Amino acid sequence: MTLKTQNLKLKTARGFTLLELMVAMVILTIAMSIAFQAFSGTIRAWKRGTEVIESIKHGHFSMTQLANALNSTIYFFNGRKSYAFKLKKDTFSGLPADTLSFVTASSAFMPEGSPLQHGPHRLKLYIADDDRGNPALFSTAFPAIANEEDAEEEYDEDPHLVSRAVQGLEILLYDEELEDWTTDAWENENSIPERLMIIIYVASENEKEEPIVFTRILEIPVAQSLDAKLLGPTNVKK
Repeated sequence: MTLKTQNLKLKTARGFTLLELMVAMVILTIAMSIAFQAFSGTIRAWKRGTEVIESIKHGHFSMTQLANALNSTIYFFNGRKSYAFKLKKDTFSGLPADTLSFVTASSAFMPEGSPLQHGPHRLKLYIADDDRGNPALFSTAFPAIANEEDAEEEYDEDPHLVSRAVQGLEILLYDEELEDWTTDAWENENSIPERLMIIIYVASENEKEEPIVFTRILEIPVAQSLDAKLLGPTNVKK
């Protein structure tokens, strides 16, 4: 074997050069980076999807419960305003946080074992800090004909945590004269609004994400029934 042939075999059998190794490492790093980003994106999308599903469950539950409670509203006119419909406007952590209070026969929002669960009672819904310091939806129930301010002290029942996910509540009333929704509070407490819009805000754990908003328009049956009686049998609105 000649010297030229031996040198050719040595050149053919040699390993990768440093430059080739560096190029290979760069390509491998880029490939791993792309794969990691794709994996991270999939995980984020999965977490967000799970969060949205949970938010929909909380929003749907709260909306259904509130609709059931309002559909079972009880009202009788009296000077003590025992059956008053109360709506106070407020904000909490940048979201609407209205306080709603009315008398109902529904067991919606009632904790298990409550003595008021199966009879008429005043239901109060509001947004307040939970035990973690975050806004949440709470409910409190009182005897139907009791004065609300006195009942809160006498009937010492702990607030019922409805949902930590629901961090905003807004009630809009329909103004018949303006033919539009108004953000004003309900001033005529010794009566019942006929039509209202319920807006529930389910906030995300990620502060950068906008809250999911649930909206529903509801007509309260007892208010419509009262209107029909006032109008008389020949003048009922259609």
